[in-house]
Amino acid sequence: MLPLLVACAAGEGESAADVRARPHAVELAQRPDTQGSAEQFTYDTGDLVESYAPDGGRFRVHYTRTGRHAVTPVPADGGVPPYVVNVADLYERVADFYANDLGFRRPLEDSAVTDGNGGDGRFDVYLLDFAFSADGAFKLDACTTANPDICIGYMVQENDFAGYGYPSVNYANRVLSSHEFFHAVQAAYDEGQGSVLSEATAVWATEKFDSSLMDFEGFLDGFLLNPDHSLDQPLPGPVDPFSYGAALFFQFLDEKYGPSVIRELWESVENGHGGVADPQWLDQMDGVLAPHSATFAEAFAEFAAWNLQTGRFDDPLHAYAHGGAYPEVALTEVAPPHENPAIRVFYASARYYSVAPDGRPQMTVAVVNTPLYPDATQGLRLVLTTRTVNNQALVSIVDPAVDAIPVVDTATIGALVVGVVNTATSGSSRRPGLCIGSPDEVDACRMRLSGQTPDAGSGEPDAGTPPDAGSSGSGGDSGGDDDGGGGGPFGCSAGDAPRGTPWPAVCALLLLASRRRTRAR
Repeated sequence: MLPLLVACAAGEGESAADVRARPHAVELAQRPDTQGSAEQFTYDTGDLVESYAPDGGRFRVHYTRTGRHAVTPVPADGGVPPYVVNVADLYERVADFYANDLGFRRPLEDSAVTDGNGGDGRFDVYLLDFAFSADGAFKLDACTTANPDICIGYMVQENDFAGYGYPSVNYANRVLSSHEFFHAVQAAYDEGQGSVLSEATAVWATEKFDSSLMDFEGFLDGFLLNPDHSLDQPLPGPVDPFSYGAALFFQFLDEKYGPSVIRELWESVENGHGGVADPQWLDQMDGVLAPHSATFAEAFAEFAAWNLQTGRFDDPLHAYAHGGAYPEVALTEVAPPHENPAIRVFYASARYYSVAPDGRPQMTVAVVNTPLYPDATQGLRLVLTTRTVNNQALVSIVDPAVDAIPVVDTATIGALVVGVVNTATSGSSRRPGLCIGSPDEVDACRMRLSGQTPDAGSGEPDAGTPPDAGSSGSGGDSGGDDDGGGGGPFGCSAGDAPRGTPWPAVCALLLLASRRRTRAR
């Protein structure tokens, strides 16, 4: 068997002998075949657990032939069940694709784990009946001594997918193996980067491995319904659609700068990289994009523009190659002239407004520093586009600090769409005044909000804008400034219902995610 080696900046040349089970920021798991294990997914007492580890392979698949965890069908001659062989073969293909095609590290081998390692240093996959509560998870069971954020683990996976609603068992296994094994790849760099980077890049990786899978497309509403939520902040609740839907950002990076940028990002978050003890991924984006002649501010503004080019408004020449299959981004409809003295735009987020011209032949927009928020426009970008029912023309991406905001001909359009984008990677939300209307209306609004006339607005929230639901947001736009990152209407919650229980509206679209994505953290 080829050794699974990791070359790392902290702990260079570290081998499996340097690995030990240890207390960690995450709860380390016990193996499913450990007697007396308190883990949720374990074999039953009396189960005879066998394993399949083909010569030269990197995986060992554990299974049983009888009881509720049995794989089927069981060959009459006592041979290895075909389901087990297929799982092992599929993991080999996934692992080779990530290592050989995309250049990612392979997970550390687990031969030095003393409290159960599956029998040898190969990566272990345990097949069990999840009874619809989930359908797979990557579990951590050891971390390295030199770098406690580089960890190893194993996979637990549904034994037959009977009744799960996948098109086929093979389809289910392709989704599970490609998504969950990418969590093992991530753990070879840094397991502590949070759910957005973890889940979003795993969803991206699944699409990269097999573009015929619809897992990626099924999650995108989680992001596109919440563009006003900071990119690195998960939503609260037992199911976080935002973390999975944020795969769209990494798909954008892939299509714009090439897939290597995702690997380069994971390399940049390893402890000690660039002299930083524990780098966080959003802080690393400028350094990652610099070799690609870009900054995060430039990239994120263009990402916000691409997100207006999905569904009916897709433009594969200038945005996502398959954007027509993606949902459309959430817009707030307002009437002209629109004047708001203090919208709230969290860092690394965007707010989109749709304004019908209502007979105005020309329209424009302004974001305004106000006496209450004198630096409110710092780091902001504007995206302007015009729409009819099924068509769109991207007008421009504007830096209001240096660019003249265009006046747009609106006599024959259905709506002017304005995106207000905060390109900062941290810090307080921005609270600029916002003006949308004819050039004269916007000029008068700008003067009022900047304090140049006595009748400045009173600070009411945006019409139709839901309360912020982020980690620190405490209300609508009438509230004060905020140091957290979040906002948006999609705080799904299923209370104490088991994972996999459907609930109304968009949360129902996350049914498969609520079962499948159960990574131990």
